[in-house]
Amino acid sequence: MKQVVADAEIRSISNWRMILCCGLLTLVGFNLRSIILGVPPVLPLVQHDLALSYFEVGLLTALPPLTLGASAWSLGLVVERLGERTCVALGLLLLGIGAILRALWPSAVTLFCFTLLLCLGIVLAQTAVPPLARHWFPRSVGLVTALFSDGLIIGEALAAGLTVPLMQRLFGPGNWRATFIFWGVPALALLLGWLAFAPRTSDRQHRELPPASPAPQPAITQQSAQGAEAHLGKARQGRRVNAWHLGILLGGGSLIYFGMNAWIAPYNAAIQRAAVTPLVLGVLNTAQLPSSLAVTLFAQQLAGRRWPFIGAGIVCAISLIGWLLSPAGLEVIWAALIGAGSALVFTLGVALPALLASPSEVARLTGMTLSLTYAVAFIGPLIGGALWDHFGLPALAFLPVLIACLLLIILGALLPERRPDRVALLAAEQSQIGLAGSGVNQEQPTPPTAS
Repeated sequence: MKQVVADAEIRSISNWRMILCCGLLTLVGFNLRSIILGVPPVLPLVQHDLALSYFEVGLLTALPPLTLGASAWSLGLVVERLGERTCVALGLLLLGIGAILRALWPSAVTLFCFTLLLCLGIVLAQTAVPPLARHWFPRSVGLVTALFSDGLIIGEALAAGLTVPLMQRLFGPGNWRATFIFWGVPALALLLGWLAFAPRTSDRQHRELPPASPAPQPAITQQSAQGAEAHLGKARQGRRVNAWHLGILLGGGSLIYFGMNAWIAPYNAAIQRAAVTPLVLGVLNTAQLPSSLAVTLFAQQLAGRRWPFIGAGIVCAISLIGWLLSPAGLEVIWAALIGAGSALVFTLGVALPALLASPSEVARLTGMTLSLTYAVAFIGPLIGGALWDHFGLPALAFLPVLIACLLLIILGALLPERRPDRVALLAAEQSQIGLAGSGVNQEQPTPPTAS
C-alpha cells in the first residue's frame, strides 16, 4: 500500500512540473536567506544611523535564529493543518512585506518589529519545505532538500557579496534602506510564481488518498517485505530519531554561520580592517556553494553519518583560531574554510527529518529540529555582543563560535549512524517491484482506487 501511495504521488506531478517544482523550491531558499544576509554588509551603517549598541546589533542579527527557535516547533503543527503549499505562500508574503516596510520606516523600534515579521515568514516557509519535498518527491528527498539548501546558500552568497557594491553603484554610498527594498521585492515576485505554478493537490494528498489493496505478489517477495518490515520495527524500538540531539548538533553549525556573519564587519572595523570586509563576507558565503553542491550529489549516502559533522567541527575550529591569530591577508582563506564547513552541516541537516521520519511526522520533526537548532544559534551573536560590550575585546565576540565548533565534534561523534534497516527495507521494496514486474504486466499492480 505504501508503494502504491508513493507511485500515486509521483504520477501526480508531470516531468516538466517536477523540474519547475525543484526550481521553485530553490528560489524559495534563495529568498529566505538573501533578505537576512543583505543586512550584515551594511550593519555598521545601520548601527551608526539608528544609534544601536553592540548588544542591539547582536540582538538584530540573532533575531532570525531566535524567531526560528521560538516558533518553528508550533508552526510545524500549523503546517500540518494549513498545508505546505499555503504556508510557503504565506511565508513569502510576510517575508517581502517585512523587508520593504523596515526600509520605509527606519527607526530602532520599527527595524526590530518588521524584522520579526519577516522572520516569522522565514520560519513558516522553511518549516513547510521538507514535508513538501517528501510529498512531491518521496523517492528523492535527499536530492530535493539539498537543492533547497543550495538556494539558501546562493541567496546568502549573493546578498553578502553584492549588497555593498550595488549600494555604492546604484543607490549611493550609505543608502542601506534601498538595499532592504532591493532584496525584498524578489520575494513578492516569487509569491506570484508560486501561486501560479506550484501544484495544488500535493499539500493534502497524503491524507486524502483512499486506502488501496495491495496487488498480489509472489510468496517469496511478500516474505522478503515482511522480513524487512519486522527488522525495521525491531530497529525502531532500539533507536529512534532524537530531535534534541539533532537540533543541538545542527544548532552548532548555524551558530558558526550566524556568528561569523554577525561579527566580521564590526570586528574588522574595530581593528582597522574594514577594507577587506566585503570580500571576506562574500567568500564566507560563496564558499558554501561548492560544498553544498558536492554534498547534494551524495546527500542520500551521507545523511546520518558521523564523520562529516566531526570533520566540519575540526575544520571550523582550526580556521577560527587561524582567523584571530593570522594577518588580514589570510582572512579570505579562513572564511572559505568556515563557510564550506558550515554549509556541509546545514545541507545534510535539512534532509534528516524528511529522511528519518514517517510522512505524517516530517513537519513536526522539522519544526522541533528547527526550534532547537536556532535556539542554539540565537545564543551566539547575543552573547558575543554582550562579551564585547563588557570586556571591550572584539575577539571575544567569536568565543561562542569556537564553542559551537566543539559541539559539532562532540555531538557528531555521538550521532547514531544511519540505520542500515532502512536500506534493507528499500532493497526489499525494489526486489518486490522487480519480481512483480517479471510475472505480471507492470501496469496492472496499481489499483484503480489509487489513481
